[in-house]
Amino acid sequence: MVALLNTTFLLAFAVLLAVAGLLVPAQLRSVDQSVVALAGARDSSVEDKIWEAVNAAYIGPAQRIALATGVQNAAQHARIQELLEKNPDFSITGGPDRYFEDFLQLSATKRRSAAVIPQLLPRSERASLSALFASSRNRNVAALLQIRDLTGLLRLHPASHAAGAPYDAGILTLALLIEGGHFQPGLAQQIGNLATLAAARNPAAVHACEDLVIATLSLGRQLDYRSLASLAQIAKKSGDWSQMAELFRAQPERIAALYTALRFANDPAALYAYLATQPETANADLDLALRHGPGAVTYLLQSEQPIHRPTSLPGTVLEAIAPYRPQSFASITLANHSMGLLLKFSLLFLAGLAFAWAMGSAWRSSISKATITVSKNNPMVMARDVLISLVVVLTIWTFFEPDVLQSQDSLPESGPRIEFAAADTLQSLKSPVKAMQELNQVTLLVLALFFIVQLVIYSFCLIKIREVSKQKLSAALKIQLLENEENLFDFGLYVGLGGTVLSLILVAVGIVEASLMAAYASTLFGILFTALLKVMHLRPYRRGLIIEAGAPNEADTRLKDSAQ
Repeated sequence: MVALLNTTFLLAFAVLLAVAGLLVPAQLRSVDQSVVALAGARDSSVEDKIWEAVNAAYIGPAQRIALATGVQNAAQHARIQELLEKNPDFSITGGPDRYFEDFLQLSATKRRSAAVIPQLLPRSERASLSALFASSRNRNVAALLQIRDLTGLLRLHPASHAAGAPYDAGILTLALLIEGGHFQPGLAQQIGNLATLAAARNPAAVHACEDLVIATLSLGRQLDYRSLASLAQIAKKSGDWSQMAELFRAQPERIAALYTALRFANDPAALYAYLATQPETANADLDLALRHGPGAVTYLLQSEQPIHRPTSLPGTVLEAIAPYRPQSFASITLANHSMGLLLKFSLLFLAGLAFAWAMGSAWRSSISKATITVSKNNPMVMARDVLISLVVVLTIWTFFEPDVLQSQDSLPESGPRIEFAAADTLQSLKSPVKAMQELNQVTLLVLALFFIVQLVIYSFCLIKIREVSKQKLSAALKIQLLENEENLFDFGLYVGLGGTVLSLILVAVGIVEASLMAAYASTLFGILFTALLKVMHLRPYRRGLIIEAGAPNEADTRLKDSAQ
């Protein structure tokens, strides 16, 4: 009865520890939704960001953020309508800007588009804007105006050409942003220097200016001026401007979400890299993070991992226990992801130890008290328990996070593009070397699992040999006991072959993305460990027993020979 209670207690304790480990929101190849939500809660809220834009009369940015996040209360909507009634031009400009408003006063064209570029395509509008710049004292603006009729363009035409309206509109938009002080001084100077070199017919500078204009066209044809100016403020180098344009070209149906993510993160390169490395899940994960605010978006992009979305039975279990998660678990993981992983591993490892002790207690209570067993403090028994615990950790972890057995490499999606699409797509950042590294990680994990399983079987067999050796029985009877355990000693081979067959099936159906080396290694480990057990341990011990069993018979034979 005591043994039953002890086993039951250890099993219950193992379950509690396993549940505690699962409550730690730390995953190897993903981030937990609770941690993303906590990161958002510790920063400005979405509503605060909308109010920040509304109070500055930045109607365009406020409406885009509200559209992307689905957050806007009645007071915000009423305030936006009030601003539009007092300033009808805000529906076109997206908000106040002195230089753009001066341009609107010079224009007589009836505007229907809020986007910047369509407003500047008519020749009369470009003439009005260039006249406005005639009195500018900004050297960078003057440098841009000098390359309106630049020759040597490969994809666009100069302003004097019949088809030169897009190029001229892009140049004037850049000049307008620089004149308004929306670009950072360093970037504005970089653009001015490029324009100066391009005017001197420097081929590299001409190409760079053309790329810059194409990026401006991609952004300006989608955004109002105030929204475009807010993106110019977060660009630190020309590459940031080009990356933002590439994002807009790749996903024209998600302009509001991309704009809001750029505003929240203030890091175009991080968003670009995240969408490139997580093409299958990035949009859904980004939408979820956007609803939680800037802190959530920043944390998600810095993690460079998808959001964990468990399905089927694991999802049901995690959803059921989620209300009992201590806030401290999410806080630890948010502060230090590695510490969260260590805490989760420790709890699952202790759960595995408790399970191993429960199985040992149940086994000891099932055999006769007269049978001598190996002490649970024996080093081999302790090693067996540790290895069983590792198997439990790997089993639970891979069951609740099957993504650890998947390579992150995926086929690139051919998203819609426009005529100014760059040669390199988002997915081009995914190098074959990185994909191979990820595949090797999965392979090593599978190899570790097979190796530990074989170590557990090896430990069991050594413990069984030790138990037989401790029995107060004759050598002949011990030999018979060893023969009876022959299937146990060959169990490593059976498990190795079974692991190979199972691995090949899982690889074939796409559940596990590992190399075939991992599958065949299961059989290899089985052969090696079984050979090691029989050659290094079983054969010498059995040889000693045979000699011991044959010694009395040899003595009797010698006595008979002497008597004769």
